[in-house]
Amino acid sequence: MPKMTGGHAVVRALRAEGVEVVFGLPGVQIMHIYDAFFDTPDIRVITCRHEQTTVYMADGYARSTGKIGVALIVPGPGAYNAGAAMSTAFAASSQVLLISGQIDSNAIGKDFGALHEVRDQLEFMKPVVKWNDLVLKAENIPDAIHAAVRQLSTGRPRPVELEIPPDILATSAGVDLVEPEAYPRPEAATASIGAAADLLASAQRPVIWAGGGAVLGGASEELVALAELLKAPVITTQEGKGAIPETHPLSMGTSSYGWGPGGDVVPQADAMLAVGSRLGSYRPEPGAQPGATQKLVNLNIDATEMGKTTPAAVGIVADARMGLRQLIAALRSRAIKSSWDARELASTKEKAWERMKAKAPRQVKALQDIRDAIPADGIVVAGITNLGAWAAIAYDALLPRTFLTSSYMGTLGYAFPTSLGVKVGNPDRAVVALCGDGGFMYAIGELATAVQYGINAVAVVFNNHMYGASNRDQHLRFGGRVAGTQLLTPDFVKLAESFGALGIKVPRLEDSPDAIRKAIKANRPTVIEVETPAELDPPYYLRARE
Repeated sequence: MPKMTGGHAVVRALRAEGVEVVFGLPGVQIMHIYDAFFDTPDIRVITCRHEQTTVYMADGYARSTGKIGVALIVPGPGAYNAGAAMSTAFAASSQVLLISGQIDSNAIGKDFGALHEVRDQLEFMKPVVKWNDLVLKAENIPDAIHAAVRQLSTGRPRPVELEIPPDILATSAGVDLVEPEAYPRPEAATASIGAAADLLASAQRPVIWAGGGAVLGGASEELVALAELLKAPVITTQEGKGAIPETHPLSMGTSSYGWGPGGDVVPQADAMLAVGSRLGSYRPEPGAQPGATQKLVNLNIDATEMGKTTPAAVGIVADARMGLRQLIAALRSRAIKSSWDARELASTKEKAWERMKAKAPRQVKALQDIRDAIPADGIVVAGITNLGAWAAIAYDALLPRTFLTSSYMGTLGYAFPTSLGVKVGNPDRAVVALCGDGGFMYAIGELATAVQYGINAVAVVFNNHMYGASNRDQHLRFGGRVAGTQLLTPDFVKLAESFGALGIKVPRLEDSPDAIRKAIKANRPTVIEVETPAELDPPYYLRARE
């Protein structure tokens, strides 16, 4: 049993579990972990400028690669700073491991006023984690990290947290590392597969609703195969974008904010297969989720989602990929009654695009051109901004894990730092963050991180000199009574250059695709400032159907 400090036990246990990158911000309670990094050069340490961005980067890394993203922070204010990013990772079902320091173990819960002390840190993190634990012995650290990895690798992937006091990290003890495990994907019960296959095979107009679980579960190939077998149109949520190539004839794109052909297709359906979706109370549009006329088959790895918002005729608790494989096998021995017509679906899709182009011509055209400017395997992180919201609908994702959002959390400021984590995990692919001027300023300090570590992501800043959604809200709902939504913004090009990044000024929205091509070719951290008209409406302020 080798003897080592708790800090070395953390780093060696992470390496044993296959961790290659840690996003962190050093501080006194976790310095023994940083000391251990000195002896472990095969773990890359990215030092960030804010605790929130350590988790955003870990989240982007995790969701774009399918690997575990690790963030490392101090307790108290560091943990609170990380809260918004942890809530985003929780909403997006992301495989993030947050390692947080603590105060000395003999002071926890005593309210002595120790540096960074907060009352019951473990408890306040619980709403945004799947699981968390406090480690009070150095020799238990590898087991705790292994337990965290098991939580991230089984069931629904949501963030986890470990807290380790500094005296435990400093203690030397005999420590045994834990062998990594292989985690089998859970299959569905035979009876539920049979019932689902009967229902879907007999449906005249089946549709498929693909959520983030279809992407995170690596089920894209099976999803397309099943759709083609059933001749069923596929609608995705924002988190599910890319589960099927959105240029595929059966793809009805993303149904969101009342836009997309999903709202035309779903009311015609008599059966729906939902794959890895919450089917939540936040409904993208009337009629675009199962109602009284559709029998629902709900395939989800999380049993707690069954019947939570929408009753299911058949519930299948299984991994998305395994469940779809079982369904395909079962359907091959059944007569398929689907009567969808390919020409009808193509016409429905075309009409939906024409509605979008009529209501938001500049936004839709810009995003179609941006799609052309980014390689097929390029990754877009869509921020909480006008063009980011439109991107969920008007930007075609061609591959899984190539379009990231902040899910239902709607976290302003997440896009740029998340894109840096994406780029760390995908150094040979184009990575583009779509930001507003307000949201980009949240994490402006991470430009220094990008330059320092050669993280060559592209940030497109659509600058309308305001918190645009709130400003439009004031015009549309409050009669133009504008208060507190207009912003003084810097010269983003000069700001980028002051960090050593490339800055590009774009005077018109229509010129942004050429600037993106230039930035990708430059292969440097780049900020593109796009002057954006204030009067352009986001999709949630326009009616898709009169």
